Amino acid sequence: MFRYVQQTQYTSDELIRIFLALLDSYDFDAELAIFGFKKHQFIKRKKARRELAALFIALWDLALQKSFPAERELVFEEFISRYAYSAKGNNKEVDLQLRSINVYVTLLQKKRDSDFSEVAAFLAGLMLEDQDAVDKARLRLALAIRAMFRLIFDRLI
Repeated sequence: MFRYVQQTQYTSDELIRIFLALLDSYDFDAELAIFGFKKHQFIKRKKARRELAALFIALWDLALQKSFPAERELVFEEFISRYAYSAKGNNKEVDLQLRSINVYVTLLQKKRDSDFSEVAAFLAGLMLEDQDAVDKARLRLALAIRAMFRLIFDRLI
């Protein structure tokens, strides 16, 4: 599959390879700090990392929609099938990750990249138990999500 962008051709393999390098190198510590988890809260931190990675992948899908609307579905489906096949961990973890990706893709379709507050509210509600903590984290998360999207979009190709 090819798409002309600035007189250069990009295959789905190249787009996936570039994104995987970005995903593998991205450090979610800044986003984890918003939740206020302590270092010893391993289970919460693991769940939050899984959710943030799923959101990161969904944000890439959104960036693909903006830059490669005709090819987006094919590229994203190819990525998901490769990701599920090569994912480390047991089948339960992979299934949880794929379900989370689908949830974030669906949440992002409503307002796309114009407003991340709904996604931030969902994520904060999922990760935090105290409503005051959810309210405090929501705006910071929305800004962090916007920054993640901007990074993904800027490094798409």
